[in-house]
Amino acid sequence: MIDPDASEPRRTPPPPSSDEGPSLPLISSVPPRFPRRDSGWYQRYISSDAWKTNPARLAELEASGHRCRLCNASREEARLEVHHRTYRNLGCELAEDLTTLCSPCHRDVTTIQRAREYARSPVSSVDPAPTPSPHPLFDYRIDMGVPA
Repeated sequence: MIDPDASEPRRTPPPPSSDEGPSLPLISSVPPRFPRRDSGWYQRYISSDAWKTNPARLAELEASGHRCRLCNASREEARLEVHHRTYRNLGCELAEDLTTLCSPCHRDVTTIQRAREYARSPVSSVDPAPTPSPHPLFDYRIDMGVPA
């Protein structure tokens, strides 16, 4: 199925094999929606040889001069990571889908993105349950000598 909003067929990662997780990468005309097959799928992908040797990832590292795009730290100064700017082509990334960041900048960017996503998420309406009025912590009538 081709997405009518896309100018070209989008790429999606294939389903995971039964033994070791996803077999990566293949091209498909099925519109991708990050496949949340299980909570460890993305981590297995990022740890895979397919990601480590991904031509787009290597091209982005080369284009950045092996330096963080935000703070300009080199790989000698900090651990470099390649950040997904979009998950549209997850598993078949294009160089423009990625950006090189050092680990601290990657953490900060991810934190900001998650906060923005959280801020955009709708607030569910809650019907407040009627609560009985609380009993006073003390009976002021006793302290003032007022008969009960």
